[in-house]
Amino acid sequence: MAKKKQSKSEKKIIPKVRIAQPSGRPFQIRYTCPNEKREIRISVGSRDIEDAEQMKAEIEARFLLGLDPQEKKDKVFGPEMAWDDFREEYRVLHLSALRDRTAEDVESRLDIAERIVKPKTLGDMAKSATLQKLKSRLLAGEQGVRGKPRSPHTVRGYLRSILAALNWAYDQDWLETRPKLPRIKTSKNPMKGRPISAAEFKKMLESASEIVGKEAAPSWKYVLQGLWESALRIDELMHLSWDLPGTIRPVWQPGKHPVPEIPAAMQKNDTFQTIPLLPGFEKLILETPETDRNGWIFNPLSLQLKLGRKVRHERPDSDWVGKVISRIGKEAKIIVEQGDEKTGRSIKFASAHDLRRSCGERLRNAGVPPLVIIRIMRHSSWETTQKHYAPGDVQQAAESLHQILVQEESKEQQSDTETSS
Repeated sequence: MAKKKQSKSEKKIIPKVRIAQPSGRPFQIRYTCPNEKREIRISVGSRDIEDAEQMKAEIEARFLLGLDPQEKKDKVFGPEMAWDDFREEYRVLHLSALRDRTAEDVESRLDIAERIVKPKTLGDMAKSATLQKLKSRLLAGEQGVRGKPRSPHTVRGYLRSILAALNWAYDQDWLETRPKLPRIKTSKNPMKGRPISAAEFKKMLESASEIVGKEAAPSWKYVLQGLWESALRIDELMHLSWDLPGTIRPVWQPGKHPVPEIPAAMQKNDTFQTIPLLPGFEKLILETPETDRNGWIFNPLSLQLKLGRKVRHERPDSDWVGKVISRIGKEAKIIVEQGDEKTGRSIKFASAHDLRRSCGERLRNAGVPPLVIIRIMRHSSWETTQKHYAPGDVQQAAESLHQILVQEESKEQQSDTETSS
């Protein structure tokens, strides 16, 4: 008997499965559900293309077998929780509340840790042996861009991100004990750079036109001077305006010193704050005529002008401005940190953040009280300011000590003379 022809309605419909990568998020598998006629999106839980391709192949195989690709067992919450499930919970419940850039950095570090130790469950990652293994392999440079050993400071930063995720799991009662950070010996100088001198800053100003061109140079020099005088971070400086809502704005009130108002959204600690406006910075921005005091205060011009091309973007973002300033520092040959052949780290030239450091050091050298410097730099403690921004000059400290001791010795001699007479 001849086989009955299968009707179109009886034919198995297998949708086309594809890989997508949303901006700043892990890969996704997408397909159009043949029954519901809507797009289905499944997170891979990883930024590794190999993981995405493997999941795509698995979903295609389930379609061929007539199985539902989304059919999953109920999630288990606890040490036996699948690592992929934990990543999804952590992403949705915790990372989504953080700034995009912070969340992306954490996701990236978790991806690297995942590729190195390949945990199947949350409990696997939380084991002391796993964290020790992760530390050793991170130090060795595994999954690194340069393929060379990482510095202890870099590895400590990676491990802290992993530990923060595991501690969050502990706070959800998914782990029985709080994980501990593996001990890692680091140098006492965590500063990735250094304050630069006035002479070095002058070299940067002189080198600006070589990088950005003569037409754009004045606007870029103005940005450099703003960083030098303000103690602001580059992202903060680029969000400083005269009158735009939701930005950092300098405020002048009768009978009071001017202060910049910093919205909570612009702060690392998510707290609205005002700080003293440094006199040199106030003088700099007030060079702008009153009629022009509207919109953004700092407007570096496009580098397209140097090449004689049409400007496609009106105003560059802070990341791009920071990269250009680093190029200016390199052009000026201002080395703030020597390279390390062992780890493959290249020489670091002066950057926007080194100009912030320079401002902090000048405040300290000028004798500004530590509590005032903390307020200006917006740090939680003097130790942070001293460690990362204002280490101080040993010669200046020696001079102060010398003056105090000589003065004390002079007083003692004078007292002895008066007693003998």
